[in-house]
Parts: sequence; structure tokens; C-alpha cells
Amino acid sequence: MLENQCAGFPGCRQETEERRVLFAADARSEVRVLTSRVRVDGKFFALGDERFRLRGVTYGTFRTRGDGASFPEREQVKRDFAAINEAGFNVVRTYSPPPVDIIELAADWDLYLLPDIFYADWRYLVGMSRRELRRVARVALAEVVEATRRVAGIEHVMGLSLGNEVPADVLRWLGTKTVVTVLDDLADAVRALDPDLLVTYANYPTAEYLPLDGLDFLTFNVFLEQQQDFRSYLTRLQLLAGERPVILGEMGSHAGEDLAGERRQAESLDWQMETALDRGLAGACVFSWTDDWWVDDREVEGWRFGLTRADRSPRPALDVAMRWNTADVRDLRSAWPSMSVIICAYNAAATLDECLRHTMALEYPNLEIVVVDDGSTDNTAAIARQYAGVRLVSIEHSGLGAARNEGLRASTGDLVAYLDSDAYPSPEWPFYLVLGLDRANVGGVGGPNLAPRTDPLGSQVVAQSPGGPAHVLLADDRAEHVPGCNMAFWRLVLDEVAGFDPVYTAAGDDVDVCWKVLDRRWEIGFHAAAVVWHHRRGGLLHYLRQQRGYGRAEGVVAARHPDRFTPMGTARWHGHIYGSLAHAVGRPRIYRGPFGAAEYQSIYRGTGDGLAVAHQAGIPLALGLIAVCGTLALASGIWAAGAAAGLAFLGVIGGVDAVRARPPHGLQRGRLRFRYSVAAHSVLQPLARTWGRLTGMTARRSLPSPATLPGPVRRVGSVVVLPEDGRRPDLAAGVITALRQAGFRVVIPTGWEAFDARLNLAALVYGELLTSSHPPGSVQVRVRPRVRRWRVMLAAAATVVVALQVSLVVTAAIVVVVALDSARGVWRARRRVARVLRRAAR
Repeated sequence: MLENQCAGFPGCRQETEERRVLFAADARSEVRVLTSRVRVDGKFFALGDERFRLRGVTYGTFRTRGDGASFPEREQVKRDFAAINEAGFNVVRTYSPPPVDIIELAADWDLYLLPDIFYADWRYLVGMSRRELRRVARVALAEVVEATRRVAGIEHVMGLSLGNEVPADVLRWLGTKTVVTVLDDLADAVRALDPDLLVTYANYPTAEYLPLDGLDFLTFNVFLEQQQDFRSYLTRLQLLAGERPVILGEMGSHAGEDLAGERRQAESLDWQMETALDRGLAGACVFSWTDDWWVDDREVEGWRFGLTRADRSPRPALDVAMRWNTADVRDLRSAWPSMSVIICAYNAAATLDECLRHTMALEYPNLEIVVVDDGSTDNTAAIARQYAGVRLVSIEHSGLGAARNEGLRASTGDLVAYLDSDAYPSPEWPFYLVLGLDRANVGGVGGPNLAPRTDPLGSQVVAQSPGGPAHVLLADDRAEHVPGCNMAFWRLVLDEVAGFDPVYTAAGDDVDVCWKVLDRRWEIGFHAAAVVWHHRRGGLLHYLRQQRGYGRAEGVVAARHPDRFTPMGTARWHGHIYGSLAHAVGRPRIYRGPFGAAEYQSIYRGTGDGLAVAHQAGIPLALGLIAVCGTLALASGIWAAGAAAGLAFLGVIGGVDAVRARPPHGLQRGRLRFRYSVAAHSVLQPLARTWGRLTGMTARRSLPSPATLPGPVRRVGSVVVLPEDGRRPDLAAGVITALRQAGFRVVIPTGWEAFDARLNLAALVYGELLTSSHPPGSVQVRVRPRVRRWRVMLAAAATVVVALQVSLVVTAAIVVVVALDSARGVWRARRRVARVLRRAAR
């Protein structure tokens, strides 16, 4: 499609080296291309080897000058850019492409330009003519190609914005797909001319649901009058942006007509700039530089958003901007808590040096770095000794949980952060971890872990495959789980939960400790700017071995937290899993308000949780269906339909995975192979994980005896009698704890039921746990077996079908299996519960 659209523009497909020097047609002068470009670096920007924090201001629009450009005359621009530079800004956002003299003046004052490309978009159309829609796309492409050719390769043009605030009414009228398709094609056109030129689009909250996955970074124009609302929305934008940077294209407030109004403008800008820095945005543009503002060559009167008045005299808000322009995240607090970074390493010679190089470069005050060498047989310890500021702790090989505890004991910081040896932190990482601990009841915090874009293609395939380290969020800034490669807890919280369980030797320790922290009424914070770069190891076999290990760890976790797992053995998360770099599946729900008039038309549940369930539960069931029906088809061909249905399911799920995969932008060949590789990893992953879970179930044998119940225990028929020791609800909680530690899956009711808890006893049987304080001095406990009616009916129907289609022998076998399963459930209710409580009694 792009090739056809570019056909009328010679140079749209020129090679990169041939477009390094361009000639501006309007000035007939050569524009020199410089060597360094602003680039995306995770959630931030970088320039060379340094962090580039975008400190921007909007400029224009102005009255059209003699050459047709919507900018002031050269001398006025020169004075403005000098003042903008002196105020500490480094980016100027313009609302039209800059002519050559503007680019030259920006370079003279070391300012980077972020221009919008203007074209008459869909908001100017009447009706829904396809011809007119195609015309808009052609005009937009022409403007984008022309603007890109004029600025391609020029250092001080950091990127192009492909539009500004297409109204939500227009999007609802056209359908978002129409607009997104054109914007994606425009982004491809820019990259065809200059692969290093960044592309964005200036969106706004009323259209936050617009999916813009083809952009390098997200730009939002946000005007809110309350600081807490502003903070909450910037936190939300960070999640919408995913692994990309997000900037504010416009923020500010009206200055009013008197000095009091100008002071309110300054106060508002003060907390806006502070909050943007606190929330980890890559930058923000203050709206606007001056009150000298024109639309369609008509001066707008009464418009006072400028940092300077129309005559360029400064307002108080300019002093505020100058102060924050010289600040960074370190200036958000006068004092920062002491922090220990613990790196557990086992045979990590290949990655530890990179990890320590970046960790040692952190400029966080009062930072301690501890490396725990978990009995490595390579030169891991020798690498750690090369860094003078690193405390090395060497232990016999004991596993990850034990190593984390050794690091905790050896460290001294009030905040204990954990980093994997195959990961490395961004420069701002420790500061944003602390900022994520924003309330007294927040006991831990974490952030994203991103795969470096420079990793081999196989590693990028694994990064987009399921089952990797991912955070689970309950809210935009609260987590149910943060991965062990990027997590931190207050020392007193880790002491309260007794640290990490040594039974977790390779994985699962982070899930276990997060759930223990939550069980003690602490919250876990999440900050989207607390980024670490985490290498994934490529190769399908290695990936499947890793997933088998993760599955085994899940089995261990399930033994400790059985109520948090489904009968299939998968974790029952209350939040939403974030981590896959692939697209979400399914149409998200969008709140548009009455008549589509909501000021914030928010997007909900666009994370694709249903697809994860389809993988983890559906794929093993589909394979089981194929195996059973394929075997039965040997006796009767009617069963072949079941096997075919299973195969069709696998084909559909693999196709969906291939479509969801996102090949890297720079990958020209092999994009289809990349998609198929992600699909293969995604389909095979649940099998490896399930196999691991089955082997991990033996972990419950090592559970310690709870010893929490009073004794002696008497058994009278199916009832267990305990001596009353305190309040009955407390004793009931102790009974549930003992049953959980014995491997029972216990579900706590809502309070509306006539029992204390529900026990999963067998496939067709569950139990209702009841306790009662009678007779005086005693507490009676019993479990009432109950039949799962729908399952019994399905089993009966399946038995009838087998009897009619296969043979009575197979039917008899099924009946025996069902009977044994039911008997096992009743036995667990009558006998097993009593034995568990007897062992748990003092």
C-alpha cells in the first residue's frame, strides 16, 4: 500500500545514505546534516550516551509572513529562541513544518524542533464519501512526504507529529480504524525517507482509546485544574504508552486579566511540571511561549496562555518554568531513604559485568550494592571483585530464595531492591522506585522490565511470547505482583513476612513474597518509569525448559497458596497481567458518555486476559481432546469430529498469536517467520508449563506442620470436636489455614452463604465447611459433601454417548473412574479433614 502511495513522490524510497544531504527548494541552500539524533531509550529519550529530558514549549501559531510561513520574521524568532534557550527549554513544538531559517536558528540556540504536519483532515469533510476519504489520505501523505524530505537527517528536528487532536466526534463518525490506518501509513512514509526520525501524533484525553501502535512515542495534550486528577491521569497515560515514552504536547493554564490570575497560572504550572517529572514522563511542552497568537491570520484577543505577554514581557510562570527546567528527578525530594541493591547471581559471567557497570553508575545517594554468588562454577565472583564498591557474599549453591535471604542479611539499607544478574537498570530506576512508595501503607514497589531492542531476534521472539516476567496490576499504580528482576520492599516488611522461602530455588519466590505482603494488608506500588532492561534468552528449547521450571515453581506456590489457584493449577489473579509486547486481542470497551460527549472517553480492559486463559487452559484441553477422540475414532468415525475440533482450535489460536506479534520496526526480511516463531512459542508454552506444574505438586510434602489449633481433638462420626480457645472465627481461620497447608483448595465465601468455606474435594464433589460453638467449651467442625450438579450431568451425558457409540467395556471403565473419584471426595470430607486437624492440634 505504501509503495503505491509513494509512487508520485520521487525520493520517497531513496536509500538512507543518499538522503543525508538535502537541498531546501525554497532557500536554494544546503542544509548540513549533523551526526547525533535524539532517539527512544525505553520510557525516555537519549542523545548520544546521555539522557535527553524533553523540556519543551509550544511556539505559535503566528501571522503568516511574506514567504507564507506561519512564523514571525527572522529577527523576532532569533530573539525568541535566545530567550527560550536562556529559560532552559531544549525543545520547541511548532504547529507547522519549519522553513530553513527556523531550523538554522534552532541549531544556533541548541534547540530541537518537534513540528506538527498540518493538512485538511477528516474534520473538514461532509458525509462519508470513500472518494473524499481517499483524497484526505493522499493530501496527508503528500504533506508528510514533503515535510519529511525537507527535514530528513537534520539533527535539530527530533521528530514529526502526524496530526493534532482529531475530534472524538470525527473518530466516532468515521470509525477509529479509518484514522489509524492513515496514521500508520504516514509513519511508514516518514521512516522510508528517514528511519531515524521519530514520529508521534498529538492526541488528547477525549480520544485516548485511539490505538497508535505504529508511533515511536505518545504525545497527549492534557489540561486539568486539580493536581490529584492530573497525577492520576499521567499515571494512566504511562500504561497506555506501554514500553514507549509519553510526553505532554500541551499543558498550562490561562493567566487571566490581572496579576492575581498570573500568579494562579504560575502556581498551576509549578505543580504541573513537578507532577510530570514525578510520574516519569519523558518530557512536557508548556503551552505556550507567548500571547502573540493568530489563527487563519486573525489575531485572537483575550487569549493569555503565554509564559510571556504579546510584547514578550515575562509573566511569573516563566520563572517557574526556568526553575523546573534545571531540575531532574533527584530534586523531587530533599532526602532519599538508604537503599541496598541485591543481585543474586549463579553462573552469570556472561551478563554480570553489564549489570554491575550500569548499577555502579547510578547516582542515587546512600546506595549499597550487594552481589550474592550462589555457588557459581564460572568466574562470576571474580567479575564482582573487579568493582571496588560492591559487597560480595559467596555461599554454597542453595537456590534463589536462599540467595535473596543472604543478600537481605548482608545489606543495611532501609529499602531493599532486587535486580537480576541478566538485567540492568535505567539511570532513574532507584528514584522512581522510591516515588512509587507514595503512601505509608505501601510496603513494596516495582516497575517494568523491558527487553533491549538490540538483543538478537530470537530473544525478541521470546520477549513477545507468554510466560515471561510480568507485573500484575490491580490499578494504574498498584500491583498484585512485581517480578523479581525489578522489585523493592521496605526492610521491615520483609522482616515481617520472614523474607523469602528457600524452597524456591529458581522461580516463584517473587509471587510468594508479594502474596505474603498483601496478606498482611500492605499494598505494593508500581511506577511505570522504574525501568530495568532484562535480557531474554533465545531458542525454543531453552524457552520451553524455562517455562517448565516456571511451571514447577507454580506448583510449589500453589502448595503454599492453594486458594489463589484454579483447579487447572493456574494462578487466579485479581489484577491484569502486563508484559507481552504483542497486541491485545478483542475489542476494548470504551466509555464515550451520553451522546459521545464525555470529556474523558476512557478505554477499559484492553489487555487480552481472555486469550491468556485460552492458552493456559484451552491448549492442554484441546490436546487432550485430540488424544481421546483420536483414539476413540479408531472404533467409531464419529469421534473424528472431536479431534478435528481440537486441531481447529490450535490452528485458530496459533493464527491469532501470529497476527498479534509485532516484528521490530527495522526488520525488513523475515517478518512472517518472526510471527510464526512467536506463534510456535505461544502454543507450546502451556504444555511445558503444565508439565512443570505437575512435577511441582510434590512440594506440599515439605510443608511444615501449622501447629495452630488447640487440642486434644476428638472425632465423633463425621464431626471433629476441638476445645474452645478464644473466639470461634479465629479458630475457624486456623482450621482453614491448616487445611490449606495440607493441600486443600479453600475458597472463602462472601458472607452470604450458610457455611464458613468451600473445599474442592474431587472433580465431582465439593465440601461445605461449618463450625459451631456448642456445646459450651467446644467447637465442632464438619464438612458436608456436595455434588457438582452440572459436572455430574455432563459426565452422565458423556457416558450415555460412549455407551451408544463405543462399547459397554469403555462405559464401565468410565463409571468406575467416576465412582472412585466421588468416593475419594467423600473420604476427604469424612476422614482426611479429621486427620489434618488432629496433626495440627497442639
